[in-house]
Amino acid sequence: SLLYHYCRNDLLDHRYWINTVREPPLKRLVLLGAGHAHLIVLREFAQSPPPDTELVVISPSRWQYYSGMLPGWIAGHYKLDQCRIEVAPQVSAAGGELILDRAVALDAEARQIHLDNGRQVDYDWLSIDIGSGSNLADLKGYDDPLISVKPIDRFQAQWREFEEQCQTTGAGHLVVVGGGAAGVELAMAAANVVRHNHEGGGRVSLIAGDSGPLPGFNALMRRLAGRKLVRRRVTVIEQRAQVRDGKLSLADGTRLKAGPVLAATGAAAEPFLTDSGLAVDDEGFVRVDACHQSLSHNNVFAVGDTCSRADGALNRSGVHAVKAGPVLAGNLRSALGGGTLKPFLPRRYSLYLLACGDQTAIGSYGPLTFSGRWVWRLKDRIDRKFIEGFSAG
Repeated sequence: SLLYHYCRNDLLDHRYWINTVREPPLKRLVLLGAGHAHLIVLREFAQSPPPDTELVVISPSRWQYYSGMLPGWIAGHYKLDQCRIEVAPQVSAAGGELILDRAVALDAEARQIHLDNGRQVDYDWLSIDIGSGSNLADLKGYDDPLISVKPIDRFQAQWREFEEQCQTTGAGHLVVVGGGAAGVELAMAAANVVRHNHEGGGRVSLIAGDSGPLPGFNALMRRLAGRKLVRRRVTVIEQRAQVRDGKLSLADGTRLKAGPVLAATGAAAEPFLTDSGLAVDDEGFVRVDACHQSLSHNNVFAVGDTCSRADGALNRSGVHAVKAGPVLAGNLRSALGGGTLKPFLPRRYSLYLLACGDQTAIGSYGPLTFSGRWVWRLKDRIDRKFIEGFSAG
């Protein structure tokens, strides 16, 4: 019948339309590193995945350690499992693929990442959050054990070896090099271990550099830190140190009789970034704008210690890395969809809380400074809440 003829042709046309329409090609977004900001990106994407996107995460470790809690772990207040986040559940929840390997090279022109196992990973969009290493230029050639705070995955293993050594041969003289927040916290935390395992002979020294402890913090915060270091029986040396003939020497020529050295020195960029083709600063950190987009390649973003803001608005701090996470997630989503990017504008003041190794803490917020056991409880609550935010995967 005529009705059958029209219906049949309509069905054939509909089938032809189904067979010839193609899905849009997937865009591959690679998150290089599982730093604090990238963990937040994964959490956001788990709630609302970006459409038409293949997500790949590359991390050298199955764990991401929360640096703010490590001094508490060293002091004996936390177990290691309380201070770290398992990466795989976060990636799985976001619908991504996890590659457990370390990047050794990056070709920004070819849009390709080279891994330690020889594998090459292509990308359409890339975000880098791999943190940084420690600047060990002044400590090269040291004869005794050198424990570097970064990368944290290796640091926690080295520290456990040091603790085992303390139990058998004693701690001796532990020297912490670096007068920033990390060095101050670690020196006070380490005092617990050294005194506990080497009664009468164990001691901790902090080589804080010419500027003394906590340069860049307000005067009251620095005074409080100085008093706390004295109470914790940490010897503060306001000089620079370098290695001469395999031994640690101060700027005035004094040689220190030290055993292990704990390096909490400044940040050092991953060497492969310099040869990547990306715009980097004089120290090798990726240059980005206020939206954390590369100045040279608009399909690349960088955040945390990995990057250097062209506007100079950020210092390297875990506080900023965490706060930048939601903005980065939004910008990656916008970039994938052709939308408008938004700048990450840090608050005028940031809250800094430093653990003192005895379940007290000191803190600052702009011109305000405070200390006491309640500050430790506040820090403990904030830190635990961050970890718990990822515990469900």
